[in-house]
Amino acid sequence: MITVSMKQLVSAIAEADAFNLPDMNDGTSYLYETVYLRMSKGQPVNLSEIDFNAFEQEDVDALNDLYSDVFERNHYTANGISHTLRGAIPISKAVGYV
Repeated sequence: MITVSMKQLVSAIAEADAFNLPDMNDGTSYLYETVYLRMSKGQPVNLSEIDFNAFEQEDVDALNDLYSDVFERNHYTANGISHTLRGAIPISKAVGYV
């Protein structure tokens, strides 16, 4: 059985650094905003909407690295934490007052 202190959990969440995207060049940023963000939200991306002159092959590789090094890793970590918390059994404690 896993015991989770809600007070410590909330404190740890409050103290955690906010997620910031790593710096991206213009081409990688274009792909991230125009393609990745839209597709990750389930929105369609038509080839006719993409400006193929706005990025290079290296930008595609950089976005792939960004995905595997940052997004995918954080996704698995967050899923692991969520799974652990979902498995925690709530326990009621009687508080004694003197």
